[in-house]
Amino acid sequence: MKTAISIILSALFLALSAGAQTKQADYTAALEVLNLDDMRTSLLAAGDHGLQPKWYWTDSMESEYSISGPLSAPLKEKTKVAFLRYLQHLNSGAVNPETLGAEFKVRRKWMVDSKQLSVMMLAQGSNAQSLVDSIAPTNAPYRALQTALRRLNDICGAGEWMAVPNPKKALKLGSQDAILPAIKTRLRQLGYNIATIDELYDQQTVAAVNDIQATLRYRPDAVISPNGRTWKYLNTSCASRIEQIKVDMEKLRWFPRDFGDRYIYVNLAMTYLTLMDKEAGTVQVMRTINGRTARKSPTLVDKITYVVVNPFWVVPPTVFREDKLSDLRGLSPWQVEGYFNKYHYEVWNKSFTRRMSPSAINWSWLDGDADLYIRQKPGMHNALGVLKFMMTNDFAIYLHDTNQRELFKEYERQLSSGCVRVEKPYDLAEHLLRGTKWDRYALETQTAQPGQVLTKDTNVTLPQAMPVYMIFQPSQLSSDGIIRFAEDSYNQTERILSVQRF
Repeated sequence: MKTAISIILSALFLALSAGAQTKQADYTAALEVLNLDDMRTSLLAAGDHGLQPKWYWTDSMESEYSISGPLSAPLKEKTKVAFLRYLQHLNSGAVNPETLGAEFKVRRKWMVDSKQLSVMMLAQGSNAQSLVDSIAPTNAPYRALQTALRRLNDICGAGEWMAVPNPKKALKLGSQDAILPAIKTRLRQLGYNIATIDELYDQQTVAAVNDIQATLRYRPDAVISPNGRTWKYLNTSCASRIEQIKVDMEKLRWFPRDFGDRYIYVNLAMTYLTLMDKEAGTVQVMRTINGRTARKSPTLVDKITYVVVNPFWVVPPTVFREDKLSDLRGLSPWQVEGYFNKYHYEVWNKSFTRRMSPSAINWSWLDGDADLYIRQKPGMHNALGVLKFMMTNDFAIYLHDTNQRELFKEYERQLSSGCVRVEKPYDLAEHLLRGTKWDRYALETQTAQPGQVLTKDTNVTLPQAMPVYMIFQPSQLSSDGIIRFAEDSYNQTERILSVQRF
Protein backbone atom coordinates (compact mmCIF):
# COMPACT_ATOMS: atom_id res chain seq x y z
CA MET A 1 0.00 0.00 0.00
CA LYS A 2 2.66 2.53 1.08
CA THR A 3 4.95 1.47 -1.76
CA ALA A 4 2.20 2.06 -4.30
CA ILE A 5 1.51 5.51 -2.86
CA SER A 6 5.22 6.41 -2.95
CA ILE A 7 5.58 5.34 -6.59
CA ILE A 8 2.55 7.37 -7.68
CA LEU A 9 3.67 10.41 -5.71
CA SER A 10 7.22 10.22 -7.08
CA ALA A 11 5.87 10.26 -10.61
CA LEU A 12 3.61 13.17 -9.73
CA PHE A 13 6.45 15.20 -8.17
CA LEU A 14 8.60 14.64 -11.25
CA ALA A 15 5.84 15.86 -13.52
CA LEU A 16 5.23 18.92 -11.39
CA SER A 17 8.91 19.86 -11.19
CA ALA A 18 9.06 19.64 -14.98
CA GLY A 19 6.38 22.30 -15.16
CA ALA A 20 3.26 20.23 -15.76
CA GLN A 21 0.28 22.54 -15.98
CA THR A 22 -2.28 20.69 -13.92
CA LYS A 23 -5.09 22.39 -12.08
CA GLN A 24 -5.35 22.17 -8.32
CA ALA A 25 -8.80 20.66 -8.69
CA ASP A 26 -7.35 17.60 -10.42
CA TYR A 27 -5.27 16.79 -7.38
CA THR A 28 -7.92 17.53 -4.79
CA ALA A 29 -10.12 15.17 -6.77
CA ALA A 30 -7.44 12.49 -6.40
CA LEU A 31 -7.71 12.86 -2.64
CA GLU A 32 -11.47 12.34 -2.66
CA VAL A 33 -10.94 8.74 -1.52
CA LEU A 34 -9.46 9.97 1.76
CA ASN A 35 -11.71 10.10 4.77
CA LEU A 36 -12.25 13.56 6.30
CA ASP A 37 -11.87 12.19 9.81
CA ASP A 38 -8.54 10.59 8.89
CA MET A 39 -7.24 13.80 7.29
CA ARG A 40 -8.32 15.80 10.33
CA THR A 41 -6.54 13.37 12.65
CA SER A 42 -3.33 13.66 10.62
CA LEU A 43 -3.50 17.46 10.53
CA LEU A 44 -4.02 17.67 14.29
CA ALA A 45 -0.84 15.58 14.68
CA ALA A 46 1.29 18.02 12.64
CA GLY A 47 3.07 18.92 15.87
CA ASP A 48 4.87 15.58 15.65
CA HIS A 49 6.85 17.17 12.82
CA GLY A 50 7.36 20.52 14.52
CA LEU A 51 4.59 22.14 12.46
CA GLN A 52 1.56 24.00 13.81
CA PRO A 53 -1.71 22.06 13.42
CA LYS A 54 -3.64 25.34 13.18
CA TRP A 55 -1.84 26.17 9.95
CA TYR A 56 -3.94 23.41 8.42
CA TRP A 57 -6.89 22.61 10.67
CA THR A 58 -8.15 25.97 11.86
CA ASP A 59 -10.52 26.85 14.70
CA SER A 60 -13.23 27.72 12.18
CA MET A 61 -12.84 24.31 10.52
CA GLU A 62 -13.17 22.65 13.93
CA SER A 63 -16.34 24.66 14.59
CA GLU A 64 -17.77 23.65 11.25
CA TYR A 65 -16.82 20.04 11.94
CA SER A 66 -18.57 20.06 15.32
CA ILE A 67 -21.75 21.30 13.64
CA SER A 68 -21.78 19.49 10.29
CA GLY A 69 -19.72 16.40 11.08
CA PRO A 70 -17.45 14.45 8.73
CA LEU A 71 -19.99 14.32 5.90
CA SER A 72 -19.87 18.04 5.10
CA ALA A 73 -18.85 18.40 1.44
CA PRO A 74 -17.64 22.04 1.73
CA LEU A 75 -15.54 21.17 4.77
CA LYS A 76 -14.03 18.20 3.00
CA GLU A 77 -12.91 20.44 0.12
CA LYS A 78 -11.22 22.79 2.58
CA THR A 79 -9.64 19.85 4.34
CA LYS A 80 -8.22 18.40 1.12
CA VAL A 81 -6.56 21.72 0.27
CA ALA A 82 -5.16 21.99 3.82
CA PHE A 83 -3.99 18.39 3.72
CA LEU A 84 -2.12 18.99 0.48
CA ARG A 85 -0.44 22.04 1.99
CA TYR A 86 0.63 19.91 4.94
CA LEU A 87 2.14 17.31 2.61
CA GLN A 88 3.93 20.05 0.73
CA HIS A 89 5.45 21.41 3.94
CA LEU A 90 6.55 17.93 4.99
CA ASN A 91 8.18 17.36 1.65
CA SER A 92 9.94 20.66 1.07
CA GLY A 93 9.49 22.84 4.13
CA ALA A 94 7.28 25.80 4.96
CA VAL A 95 10.15 28.25 4.32
CA ASN A 96 11.93 28.63 0.98
CA PRO A 97 15.68 28.37 1.71
CA GLU A 98 16.52 30.25 -1.48
CA THR A 99 15.18 33.46 0.12
CA LEU A 100 17.25 33.29 3.30
CA GLY A 101 20.78 34.28 2.35
CA ALA A 102 23.87 33.43 0.36
CA GLU A 103 24.99 30.51 2.55
CA PHE A 104 21.81 28.54 1.80
CA LYS A 105 22.76 26.67 -1.37
CA VAL A 106 19.90 24.17 -1.31
CA ARG A 107 17.16 24.48 -3.90
CA ARG A 108 13.58 24.07 -2.83
CA LYS A 109 12.33 20.70 -3.98
CA TRP A 110 9.29 22.20 -5.71
CA MET A 111 8.49 25.73 -6.68
CA VAL A 112 5.34 27.07 -5.07
CA ASP A 113 3.34 29.94 -6.52
CA SER A 114 2.72 32.63 -3.89
CA LYS A 115 -0.95 32.97 -4.84
CA GLN A 116 -1.89 29.41 -5.55
CA LEU A 117 -0.80 26.11 -4.22
CA SER A 118 0.81 24.50 -7.26
CA VAL A 119 1.84 21.18 -5.88
CA MET A 120 -0.76 18.49 -5.38
CA MET A 121 -0.62 14.91 -4.32
CA LEU A 122 -2.21 11.94 -5.97
CA ALA A 123 -2.93 9.19 -3.53
CA GLN A 124 -4.20 5.68 -3.89
CA GLY A 125 -6.09 4.20 -1.02
CA SER A 126 -7.93 5.67 1.90
CA ASN A 127 -5.37 5.99 4.70
CA ALA A 128 -4.35 9.62 5.19
CA GLN A 129 -1.61 8.84 7.69
CA SER A 130 0.05 6.34 5.36
CA LEU A 131 0.25 9.14 2.81
CA VAL A 132 1.82 11.44 5.43
CA ASP A 133 4.34 8.76 6.33
CA SER A 134 5.22 8.34 2.64
CA ILE A 135 6.12 12.03 2.36
CA ALA A 136 7.67 12.89 5.74
CA PRO A 137 11.48 12.72 6.07
CA THR A 138 12.95 9.45 7.26
CA ASN A 139 16.64 10.42 7.40
CA ALA A 140 18.38 9.75 10.72
CA PRO A 141 19.00 13.37 11.85
CA TYR A 142 15.33 14.24 11.33
CA ARG A 143 14.09 11.17 13.18
CA ALA A 144 16.46 11.94 16.05
CA LEU A 145 15.11 15.48 16.34
CA GLN A 146 11.56 14.11 16.35
CA THR A 147 12.52 12.01 19.37
CA ALA A 148 14.13 15.01 21.07
CA LEU A 149 11.01 17.08 20.38
CA ARG A 150 8.75 14.45 21.94
CA ARG A 151 10.99 14.26 25.01
CA LEU A 152 10.99 18.00 25.62
CA ASN A 153 7.27 18.32 24.86
CA ASP A 154 6.56 15.68 27.50
CA ILE A 155 8.82 17.36 30.08
CA CYS A 156 7.50 20.83 29.42
CA GLY A 157 3.91 19.69 29.16
CA ALA A 158 4.21 18.17 32.62
CA GLY A 159 5.54 21.48 33.96
CA GLU A 160 8.85 19.92 34.94
CA TRP A 161 11.20 22.31 33.09
CA MET A 162 11.79 24.81 35.86
CA ALA A 163 14.06 27.87 35.85
CA VAL A 164 17.62 27.29 37.06
CA PRO A 165 18.57 29.98 39.60
CA ASN A 166 21.63 32.10 38.89
CA PRO A 167 24.45 30.97 41.18
CA LYS A 168 25.70 33.53 43.68
CA LYS A 169 29.21 32.15 43.45
CA ALA A 170 31.18 29.95 41.08
CA LEU A 171 30.25 26.29 41.42
CA LYS A 172 32.78 23.53 40.84
CA LEU A 173 33.68 20.00 41.93
CA GLY A 174 32.96 19.60 45.62
CA SER A 175 30.70 22.65 45.87
CA GLN A 176 27.52 22.34 47.87
CA ASP A 177 24.67 24.67 47.01
CA ALA A 178 20.88 24.77 47.22
CA ILE A 179 20.59 25.40 43.46
CA LEU A 180 22.45 22.22 42.48
CA PRO A 181 19.28 20.05 42.51
CA ALA A 182 17.83 22.34 39.82
CA ILE A 183 21.06 22.13 37.83
CA LYS A 184 21.28 18.35 38.10
CA THR A 185 17.62 17.96 37.19
CA ARG A 186 18.20 19.97 34.03
CA LEU A 187 21.24 17.87 33.15
CA ARG A 188 19.21 14.69 33.61
CA GLN A 189 16.40 16.11 31.45
CA LEU A 190 18.92 16.70 28.67
CA GLY A 191 20.02 13.07 28.90
CA TYR A 192 23.18 13.26 31.00
CA ASN A 193 23.94 10.48 33.47
CA ILE A 194 23.04 12.03 36.81
CA ALA A 195 22.37 9.34 39.40
CA THR A 196 21.57 11.54 42.40
CA ILE A 197 19.65 14.81 42.61
CA ASP A 198 21.20 16.53 45.60
CA GLU A 199 23.18 19.64 46.58
CA LEU A 200 26.65 18.21 45.83
CA TYR A 201 28.66 19.09 42.71
CA ASP A 202 29.97 15.59 41.95
CA GLN A 203 31.99 13.92 39.18
CA GLN A 204 28.92 13.22 37.06
CA THR A 205 28.08 16.91 37.15
CA VAL A 206 31.65 17.74 36.15
CA ALA A 207 31.43 15.42 33.13
CA ALA A 208 28.10 16.88 32.04
CA VAL A 209 29.21 20.51 32.44
CA ASN A 210 32.46 19.84 30.58
CA ASP A 211 30.45 18.35 27.72
CA ILE A 212 28.18 21.40 27.60
CA GLN A 213 31.13 23.77 27.56
CA ALA A 214 32.74 21.81 24.71
CA THR A 215 29.43 22.03 22.82
CA LEU A 216 29.55 25.79 23.38
CA ARG A 217 33.02 25.68 21.75
CA TYR A 218 35.21 26.79 24.62
CA ARG A 219 37.77 24.94 26.70
CA PRO A 220 35.95 23.15 29.54
CA ASP A 221 36.74 24.08 33.12
CA ALA A 222 33.69 22.47 34.81
CA VAL A 223 32.85 25.78 36.51
CA ILE A 224 29.35 27.26 36.53
CA SER A 225 29.83 31.00 37.05
CA PRO A 226 27.22 33.62 37.93
CA ASN A 227 25.70 34.95 34.68
CA GLY A 228 28.09 32.68 32.78
CA ARG A 229 27.51 30.91 29.48
CA THR A 230 27.03 27.53 31.16
CA TRP A 231 24.34 28.85 33.48
CA LYS A 232 22.58 30.58 30.57
CA TYR A 233 22.68 27.28 28.65
CA LEU A 234 21.03 25.46 31.55
CA ASN A 235 18.49 28.20 32.17
CA THR A 236 17.31 28.57 28.57
CA SER A 237 13.54 28.21 28.46
CA CYS A 238 11.88 25.04 27.26
CA ALA A 239 10.00 27.07 24.63
CA SER A 240 13.30 28.31 23.16
CA ARG A 241 14.78 24.82 23.07
CA ILE A 242 11.69 23.41 21.38
CA GLU A 243 11.67 26.26 18.90
CA GLN A 244 15.31 25.52 18.00
CA ILE A 245 14.51 21.88 17.37
CA LYS A 246 11.54 22.83 15.18
CA VAL A 247 13.69 25.19 13.10
CA ASP A 248 16.31 22.49 12.60
CA MET A 249 13.61 20.01 11.54
CA GLU A 250 12.49 22.60 9.00
CA LYS A 251 16.03 22.79 7.61
CA LEU A 252 16.14 19.02 7.26
CA ARG A 253 12.93 19.09 5.23
CA TRP A 254 14.93 20.91 2.54
CA PHE A 255 17.11 17.82 2.24
CA PRO A 256 16.31 14.46 0.64
CA ARG A 257 13.69 12.48 2.52
CA ASP A 258 16.03 9.48 2.78
CA PHE A 259 19.82 9.80 2.84
CA GLY A 260 20.33 6.23 1.67
CA ASP A 261 22.85 3.73 3.02
CA ARG A 262 26.01 5.72 2.23
CA TYR A 263 26.52 9.39 3.00
CA ILE A 264 28.59 12.03 4.75
CA TYR A 265 26.76 14.34 7.14
CA VAL A 266 28.52 17.54 8.19
CA ASN A 267 26.99 19.40 11.11
CA LEU A 268 28.55 22.84 10.79
CA ALA A 269 27.18 24.03 14.14
CA MET A 270 28.76 21.14 16.04
CA THR A 271 31.90 21.09 13.80
CA TYR A 272 31.69 17.35 13.29
CA LEU A 273 31.45 15.03 10.30
CA THR A 274 29.77 11.62 10.28
CA LEU A 275 30.44 9.08 7.53
CA MET A 276 27.75 6.42 7.31
CA ASP A 277 28.09 3.29 5.19
CA LYS A 278 25.58 0.65 6.26
CA GLU A 279 26.70 -1.87 3.65
CA ALA A 280 30.30 -1.73 4.86
CA GLY A 281 29.20 -1.59 8.48
CA THR A 282 31.14 1.63 8.90
CA VAL A 283 30.47 4.72 10.93
CA GLN A 284 33.25 7.29 11.20
CA VAL A 285 33.00 10.46 13.25
CA MET A 286 35.63 13.17 13.02
CA ARG A 287 36.08 16.80 13.90
CA THR A 288 35.87 19.50 11.28
CA ILE A 289 37.02 23.07 10.89
CA ASN A 290 34.47 25.07 8.94
CA GLY A 291 33.52 28.61 8.04
CA ARG A 292 33.84 31.47 10.48
CA THR A 293 30.83 33.76 10.85
CA ALA A 294 32.17 36.24 8.27
CA ARG A 295 32.79 33.42 5.76
CA LYS A 296 30.10 30.88 6.48
CA SER A 297 30.21 27.34 5.15
CA PRO A 298 27.06 26.82 3.10
CA THR A 299 24.08 24.59 3.64
CA LEU A 300 24.11 22.28 0.62
CA VAL A 301 23.45 18.87 -0.87
CA ASP A 302 26.26 17.53 -3.04
CA LYS A 303 28.49 14.51 -3.62
CA ILE A 304 32.21 13.71 -3.65
CA THR A 305 33.23 12.34 -7.04
CA TYR A 306 37.03 12.26 -6.82
CA VAL A 307 39.98 12.74 -4.48
CA VAL A 308 42.93 14.95 -5.34
CA VAL A 309 46.21 13.60 -4.00
CA ASN A 310 48.77 16.38 -3.38
CA PRO A 311 46.46 19.20 -4.50
CA PHE A 312 47.37 22.68 -5.63
CA TRP A 313 45.56 25.45 -3.78
CA VAL A 314 44.14 28.24 -5.90
CA VAL A 315 43.51 31.16 -3.56
CA PRO A 316 39.74 31.88 -3.58
CA PRO A 317 38.55 35.38 -4.54
CA THR A 318 37.50 36.29 -0.98
CA VAL A 319 40.83 35.21 0.50
CA PHE A 320 42.70 36.96 -2.32
CA ARG A 321 40.78 40.17 -1.85
CA GLU A 322 40.64 40.30 1.95
CA ASP A 323 43.84 38.53 2.99
CA LYS A 324 46.51 38.18 0.31
CA LEU A 325 46.29 41.70 -1.12
CA SER A 326 46.64 43.19 2.35
CA ASP A 327 49.74 41.01 2.89
CA LEU A 328 51.33 42.13 -0.37
CA ARG A 329 50.49 45.82 -0.53
CA GLY A 330 53.43 47.97 0.49
CA LEU A 331 56.03 45.25 0.02
CA SER A 332 59.08 45.95 -2.11
CA PRO A 333 59.69 43.68 -5.17
CA TRP A 334 62.32 41.63 -3.33
CA GLN A 335 59.97 41.27 -0.33
CA VAL A 336 57.23 40.05 -2.66
CA GLU A 337 59.60 37.45 -4.10
CA GLY A 338 60.49 36.36 -0.59
CA TYR A 339 56.81 36.06 0.36
CA PHE A 340 56.04 33.89 -2.67
CA ASN A 341 59.09 31.71 -2.14
CA LYS A 342 58.36 31.23 1.56
CA TYR A 343 54.82 29.94 0.96
CA HIS A 344 55.55 28.27 -2.40
CA TYR A 345 53.10 30.47 -4.22
CA GLU A 346 53.08 31.28 -7.93
CA VAL A 347 51.05 33.71 -10.05
CA TRP A 348 49.09 32.69 -13.13
CA ASN A 349 46.75 34.41 -15.53
CA LYS A 350 43.07 33.50 -15.26
CA SER A 351 43.30 30.83 -17.97
CA PHE A 352 46.39 29.21 -16.38
CA THR A 353 48.24 29.49 -19.67
CA ARG A 354 50.95 31.90 -18.56
CA ARG A 355 52.95 32.09 -15.34
CA MET A 356 53.75 35.61 -14.16
CA SER A 357 56.53 37.12 -12.07
CA PRO A 358 55.08 38.25 -8.71
CA SER A 359 57.70 40.99 -8.28
CA ALA A 360 56.69 42.52 -11.62
CA ILE A 361 53.14 43.15 -10.37
CA ASN A 362 52.17 46.34 -8.58
CA TRP A 363 50.08 44.77 -5.84
CA SER A 364 49.17 48.13 -4.33
CA TRP A 365 47.18 49.01 -7.44
CA LEU A 366 45.29 45.74 -7.70
CA ASP A 367 41.75 45.22 -6.50
CA GLY A 368 39.83 42.03 -5.81
CA ASP A 369 38.91 41.62 -9.49
CA ALA A 370 42.47 41.32 -10.76
CA ASP A 371 42.90 39.15 -13.84
CA LEU A 372 45.19 36.65 -12.13
CA TYR A 373 45.34 33.79 -9.67
CA ILE A 374 47.70 32.97 -6.85
CA ARG A 375 48.34 29.23 -6.67
CA GLN A 376 50.21 27.27 -3.99
CA LYS A 377 52.30 24.25 -4.95
CA PRO A 378 51.49 20.82 -3.49
CA GLY A 379 53.09 19.66 -0.26
CA MET A 380 52.45 19.43 3.46
CA HIS A 381 52.84 23.22 3.58
CA ASN A 382 49.80 23.59 1.31
CA ALA A 383 46.65 25.10 2.86
CA LEU A 384 44.67 22.07 1.66
CA GLY A 385 47.14 19.61 3.12
CA VAL A 386 47.78 16.57 0.95
CA LEU A 387 44.23 15.36 0.24
CA LYS A 388 41.26 17.16 -1.25
CA PHE A 389 37.75 15.72 -1.62
CA MET A 390 36.09 17.32 -4.62
CA MET A 391 32.37 17.93 -4.92
CA THR A 392 30.33 19.08 -7.89
CA ASN A 393 29.06 22.50 -6.72
CA ASP A 394 29.85 25.80 -8.43
CA PHE A 395 30.82 27.54 -5.17
CA ALA A 396 34.38 26.16 -4.76
CA ILE A 397 33.27 24.30 -1.61
CA TYR A 398 34.89 20.97 -0.83
CA LEU A 399 36.38 18.91 2.01
CA HIS A 400 40.12 18.80 2.54
CA ASP A 401 43.11 18.06 4.73
CA THR A 402 45.00 21.01 6.24
CA ASN A 403 48.53 22.15 7.01
CA GLN A 404 47.32 23.19 10.48
CA ARG A 405 46.20 19.88 11.94
CA GLU A 406 46.89 21.13 15.46
CA LEU A 407 43.74 23.28 15.22
CA PHE A 408 41.55 20.19 15.57
CA LYS A 409 42.52 20.16 19.25
CA GLU A 410 40.77 23.50 19.68
CA TYR A 411 37.15 23.76 20.81
CA GLU A 412 36.45 26.81 18.64
CA ARG A 413 36.72 25.38 15.14
CA GLN A 414 34.66 27.79 13.09
CA LEU A 415 37.83 29.18 11.57
CA SER A 416 37.90 28.53 7.83
CA SER A 417 36.97 30.63 4.82
CA GLY A 418 34.08 28.36 3.85
CA CYS A 419 35.49 24.95 2.93
CA VAL A 420 35.50 22.14 5.47
CA ARG A 421 38.76 20.74 6.85
CA VAL A 422 38.57 17.16 8.11
CA GLU A 423 40.42 15.73 11.09
CA LYS A 424 41.12 12.29 9.58
CA PRO A 425 41.70 12.78 5.85
CA TYR A 426 43.50 9.46 5.40
CA ASP A 427 40.66 7.53 7.04
CA LEU A 428 38.15 9.30 4.84
CA ALA A 429 40.16 8.78 1.64
CA GLU A 430 40.81 5.14 2.46
CA HIS A 431 37.10 4.48 2.81
CA LEU A 432 36.07 6.43 -0.28
CA LEU A 433 38.68 4.67 -2.43
CA ARG A 434 37.98 1.12 -1.23
CA GLY A 435 38.40 -1.34 -4.07
CA THR A 436 41.01 0.74 -5.88
CA LYS A 437 44.80 0.56 -5.81
CA TRP A 438 44.76 3.55 -3.45
CA ASP A 439 44.81 1.67 -0.16
CA ARG A 440 46.17 3.14 3.07
CA TYR A 441 49.75 2.27 2.18
CA ALA A 442 49.49 3.89 -1.24
CA LEU A 443 47.93 7.03 0.22
CA GLU A 444 50.58 7.42 2.89
CA THR A 445 53.52 6.77 0.54
CA GLN A 446 52.27 8.78 -2.43
CA THR A 447 51.32 11.92 -0.54
CA ALA A 448 53.99 14.56 0.02
CA GLN A 449 56.42 14.05 2.86
CA PRO A 450 57.69 16.82 5.18
CA GLY A 451 59.80 19.35 3.28
CA GLN A 452 58.73 18.19 -0.18
CA VAL A 453 57.47 20.75 -2.70
CA LEU A 454 55.75 19.03 -5.62
CA THR A 455 54.72 20.23 -9.05
CA LYS A 456 52.00 17.73 -9.90
CA ASP A 457 48.70 16.61 -8.40
CA THR A 458 46.79 13.37 -9.02
CA ASN A 459 43.04 12.97 -9.43
CA VAL A 460 41.54 9.67 -8.31
CA THR A 461 37.92 8.98 -9.27
CA LEU A 462 35.76 7.33 -6.64
CA PRO A 463 34.34 3.90 -7.53
CA GLN A 464 31.00 5.29 -6.34
CA ALA A 465 30.15 8.91 -5.66
CA MET A 466 29.55 9.72 -1.99
CA PRO A 467 26.56 11.96 -1.11
CA VAL A 468 27.38 14.88 1.19
CA TYR A 469 24.89 16.80 3.31
CA MET A 470 26.13 19.99 4.97
CA ILE A 471 23.87 21.78 7.43
CA PHE A 472 24.17 24.23 10.31
CA GLN A 473 22.16 22.29 12.91
CA PRO A 474 22.50 23.68 16.46
CA SER A 475 20.19 21.11 18.10
CA GLN A 476 21.08 17.44 18.06
CA LEU A 477 20.06 14.23 19.78
CA SER A 478 23.24 12.16 19.79
CA SER A 479 23.60 8.39 19.86
CA ASP A 480 24.40 8.63 23.60
CA GLY A 481 20.87 9.93 24.22
CA ILE A 482 21.95 13.47 25.09
CA ILE A 483 20.18 16.48 23.57
CA ARG A 484 22.81 19.11 22.79
CA PHE A 485 22.45 22.72 21.68
CA ALA A 486 25.27 24.61 20.00
CA GLU A 487 25.25 28.40 19.75
CA ASP A 488 23.72 29.74 16.57
CA SER A 489 26.78 31.70 15.49
CA TYR A 490 25.47 31.86 11.91
CA ASN A 491 22.22 33.50 13.15
CA GLN A 492 20.16 31.22 10.93
CA THR A 493 17.44 30.49 13.47
CA GLU A 494 16.33 34.10 13.82
CA ARG A 495 16.35 34.56 10.06
CA ILE A 496 14.09 31.56 9.60
CA LEU A 497 11.81 32.59 12.45
CA SER A 498 11.50 36.06 10.95
CA VAL A 499 9.86 34.35 7.97
CA GLN A 500 7.84 31.73 9.82
CA ARG A 501 7.28 31.05 13.51
CA PHE A 502 7.01 27.39 14.44
